[in-house]
Order: sequence, then C-alpha cells, then structure tokens
Amino acid sequence: MKWEVQIMKSKTFFFNRTIFKKNLVHFWPLWAAYFGILFVMMPFATWQMGTSQWNRENYGATERMHMIIENAVQMQISPFFIFIAAGVMALAVFSYLYAAKNANMMHALPVSRLELFVTNYLSGLSFLFFPQLITFFLTILVALSNEITCIQYLFTGLLVQMGLSFFAYSLAVFVAMFTGQILAMPAYYLVVNYLYVSGMFMVNSITDLLNYGVEDRLHAGRTAMLSPLYYLSGAIGVERSYEQETNTVTGLQIAGLPEVLVYAAAGVFITVLAYLLYRRRQLETAGDWISYRVVKPVFRWGVAFCGSILLSIMFISFIQLSHMLNVYPWLLLCVLIFGFLCFFAAEMLLCKSFKVFCKKRFLEWGGFTAAVFLFLTLFQVDLFGMEGYVPKEEELAAAFINMDYPVEVPVEDIPTLLAIHEDVIAHKEEYQELEREGKGYYYTTFRYYKKDGTRVERRYPLAVTQEAFADETSPASKILAWELDSNNLKRMMFGADHEKNEYLSGYVELYNKEQEYRSYMLSEEELAVVLTAVEKDIEAGNFTPYYLTCFSQEEAYVNGISLDYYNESQSIDMWDYYSYYDQYQKKSAKEERGKVSAASYIKIGPKCVYTIAALEELGITNDVWMLYTSSEYYK
Repeated sequence: MKWEVQIMKSKTFFFNRTIFKKNLVHFWPLWAAYFGILFVMMPFATWQMGTSQWNRENYGATERMHMIIENAVQMQISPFFIFIAAGVMALAVFSYLYAAKNANMMHALPVSRLELFVTNYLSGLSFLFFPQLITFFLTILVALSNEITCIQYLFTGLLVQMGLSFFAYSLAVFVAMFTGQILAMPAYYLVVNYLYVSGMFMVNSITDLLNYGVEDRLHAGRTAMLSPLYYLSGAIGVERSYEQETNTVTGLQIAGLPEVLVYAAAGVFITVLAYLLYRRRQLETAGDWISYRVVKPVFRWGVAFCGSILLSIMFISFIQLSHMLNVYPWLLLCVLIFGFLCFFAAEMLLCKSFKVFCKKRFLEWGGFTAAVFLFLTLFQVDLFGMEGYVPKEEELAAAFINMDYPVEVPVEDIPTLLAIHEDVIAHKEEYQELEREGKGYYYTTFRYYKKDGTRVERRYPLAVTQEAFADETSPASKILAWELDSNNLKRMMFGADHEKNEYLSGYVELYNKEQEYRSYMLSEEELAVVLTAVEKDIEAGNFTPYYLTCFSQEEAYVNGISLDYYNESQSIDMWDYYSYYDQYQKKSAKEERGKVSAASYIKIGPKCVYTIAALEELGITNDVWMLYTSSEYYK
C-alpha cells in the first residue's frame, strides 16, 4: 500500500520520482559496472600514464600531455563501447515489457503511459550520463595532479560522448518497442546498426556473381550514416596535430563533431517515435518476437530475403560455383531453397509453433518467391547497366589500369583505355571461359576517378599468354606497353612523384656462403652511383622480369636495395596513390602533409647488369659477400 501512495504523489504528469528511485536501486549493478569500466579506461589509465617515469624521460612535456589526453579522449568517445552500454541500459529499464506478469503489474499502477515512458527513459539515460560526468571530473583531477593542462579536449570529448550516448540510447529504446522477447531486442539492435551496409554487401555480392567484371567493393560513402555504429566507428576519432616546420605537437583534433550533432538531432525524433510506439503497444505482446501485427510480414520477408541471400552466397562460394559461365540458375535455386527455410523459420518464431504450413502462408511465400525471382533477374539481364557501363572520357579526372602494378594512364591515352575496356566487355564469353579453365589469365583492374568525386572500378580475367602478348591488338599487349614504360616503372619503384625525391641513405642486402647476412650502408657517393646504375637498368628494360610477373618468371636475387628519402609532394607510394587518388588531389591534403619521409625496396636480378656492375666496381659485392638467386640461396 505504501508503494501505491508514493506513486500517486508524483508532482508532475510525465515523471515519477518513486519509479526513478526504484530503477536506480534495482539496476545499480549496471550503472556501477559501467562506472567501473569508465574509471579504469579514463582516470586510472591517465594516472598510470601520467606517473610513468618512462613517459617523462622519453617524451617532451607538451607531447607527453597530449599523448595522455589523446588516450583518455579516445576511450571516452569510443562508439562501440557507448552503443553497447546504451543497449544494455535500454534493455534493463524496459525489461518489464518482455514478461506478461511484469508488464501487467507496471501498467496497473496509477500512472499514465507517458509518465512510465519518460521516467524509465530518463532512468536509463541517467545510468549513462552520471558515470560519464563523474569519470570526466575525476580524469581532470588526475590530469592536473600530473601537470597535464590541456584538459579542454576532455570537455569536447564529454560532449561527443553524451551526444553519442543520447542517440544510441534513443535508438535502443526505439528498437525495444518492436519486440516482447528479451533475446530479440539485442539482435534487432545489432541489425539496425548494420542493416544498410549489410544490404549493400548483399547487393554488391549479387552484382559480383551476376554482372561480369563488377567487383564486390563496399563504397557506401555518406549514405553509410544509415548504419550508425558502422559509420561512427570510422568517423569518430582523435589524433595529435603537429607543426610542420618543427614537428612539435600543437593540439588534438577530434573528428566527427558534425556527425554527432546530426545523430543527436535524429535522437530527438527517434525518442518521440519510440513513445508513440509505446503508447500503442498491446500488453499481450509480451513474449512475442514482434509487438505490432503490421510489422510481422516485414519480419518474415526480411528474414527470408537476408537469410536466403547470405546463405546462398556462402554456399556458392563454398562449392566454388562462382567461376561458372552462368551462375544465375544456381543462385536462383539456392535463394529459393534457403528462402523457403528462412521464411517459415521466421513464421515459427512469430507463432511460437511448428504448425505454420497453411494456405495463407504458402501464398505469401509464393509472392516472396516471385519478388526474389524478379530481383535477381533484373541483375542477370543487367537492367541497371552496371555490366556494360564504360564512363565517358569527359567525365574522368584520372584513369588507372592494374595488371601487374597500378599505372596512371596519361590523359591522351584515356580513349585507348576506354576502347580496351569496351573490347573486353564485347568478348565476355571468351574471358569467362578462360577463367573457368583456370589458367592463362590475370585479373586486371580498370579504375576510374570521375570529376564528380565518385569512383568506378571493374575487374576482368584477361589472357596473358605469349600468344596474347604477341598480338598487338589484344588488351594484354596494349596494357603491357604501358607497364614497360620506364617512367611508369620508376613511379612503381620510387613513388608517384619520384622526381622530387631527396635520397637520404640506403643499404644493400648481402649474404656469404655460410648464409650469414649483412647490411652494407651506402655512402652519399656510393648511393649516387647505385641510383644511376638502377636508372640505366630501368631504361634498358632489365627490371621488367622482376616486376612484371605476367611477362616473365625469371628468378630474382634474394638480395635487394633499400632506400630512404624525403619527398615534398603529397604522394609517395604508387599503391597508396592509386588507392587514394581523390584524397591526394585535395588542396588541404597537400597543405597538411608537407615534406614526408618514405622508403623503397628495389628487387634486382641477374639481368640488372648495370646495377650488378656498379656494386662490383664499388667493392660492395666480392668473393665473400655475394648476390644469390632464390634457388642458389636455398640450395
């Protein structure tokens, strides 16, 4: 009776202090555990690093401070940990919805649903905010006691942490409204956070199987925000910023602040939707996998579609059907079989019974089957134009071809590359047959960076036989001509902007007959001589057997030459330049990177006559320290 009197003493129509206090006492292990974890991750870790004598001796005062705070902020704003904590708190405070007895008891109290929702919602949110605030102040005290004054970043981190917590918790509460099954809520919460990118993965996998040359590559971009945890894991972070001239730490940069604001605003809208769902929720749905009748068909179709596609992709990959000339009938058959199993498995969960085979459900499954058949057929006939797509010359900012290594195709040669691409598409069956036989081909990638900032990539199994290279009209022969170009090979060996390299040092790997190893450090004069010899070998084409694996299989030396250099350009490694071309073109990237250090490793072999002669003339190689091919070395 005392409980009922206290309940009726609520002074507001939307919040009940008694229920809030009961939640605080009942769920104390959760918020206490959360506080304990945050305490270890932030104040305790900051204390350990701050009192470390090693840190004091090996880092300057400024860098030491920023390094310690960087670690604390990184732990503070970790999206993965925040989303897990938010899900646990939401599941706890609304757990009464998942048992009929508890649901009826709570809703029999003399309080409105609005009051119940707001009180429980704020209870779970406080379980997140209070530990965060306490550990924030404790971390500040620990930092100041260890002469760490750049604590302003902890405040920014707190705002990010609370903004993420608010959105993640609101999303978890929203998901909790859709089910009456306590085991289902964590599963749905995980699915919602990765649904969009998972859907993209399935679509990309289907195009990879059904559309010739279309690669299974996930490029979600900004639309990945529809998968919050996936997107935030890559968007949120903290790193030290440096002054370019002196290379000293100037502060910390916390990435993702605009994204946090967007998600926090979305959290308000999601909270309102969650309450509207709660107001319409039927108490009888406690224990059900889905709480709203209108959502049940979506559940059946969603489980059937996602389950059938994923299982079919796994099955086809397992039995290696993906290289067949026509995967479509096999994929369709697998999707129909797995779709049937997943569809009725979902119905069994909804009905909590094995007796689900009825005319109504078979008719619905028939509709699902027709929809899946249409969906796959659209890709098979290339209705979306992905398989036959070749960009137009005027759309392109840059084009790359990668058979043995990435080559940036000159602007004047882009029409030739596009013509090669069209020719490859026209001979689809020929190259697919070559792929099915499993020999005489190399996967070759056509990559285009468009002026609108998007990227197009296609990958084909091109013939790389001697007959193909001898035929001047074949794609492999034309691509090989670019690879044999000495400047392209230099870019591969020394970096995309090798003309700007300032070589600092280098060494040659040497072995004796006892297989003992030594690194011979090159003097400034020796380095200049070796580089000149290497350039002569490049111009003479003597390096091609060791860098063009489809051109020759000649054995290289186990010895190599390592070079260290500075480069004032914004790009270094050719593979890196190939992968992130669009980022390197941004003005901000050029300004921020400045002069950077890099290294190159040069593979040499018996045909590199100028380099070998230079090493002998300099006395670097002799009767004791020699160059060995792989077979000679391991013999």
